[in-house]
Amino acid sequence: MSSFKGFLAILIWTVIVAFGATEIGVGAHHSDPVWALGTAIAFLIWLVSSVAMFFGVARDAPFKWES
Repeated sequence: MSSFKGFLAILIWTVIVAFGATEIGVGAHHSDPVWALGTAIAFLIWLVSSVAMFFGVARDAPFKWES
């Protein structure tokens, strides 16, 4: 059940980040190198924080065998 909560937390976080990216118009500035670099860094931070969030919520439950 904790894995489900972890995935749900990541889904909510992803929706928030996607909404923010569309609101600031990331897609309209994809040819600008500064925007492209900033977007890449922001998405990398989003990815690392998503993984950290999953393991923070799910703890070690996804790695335990069902008994």
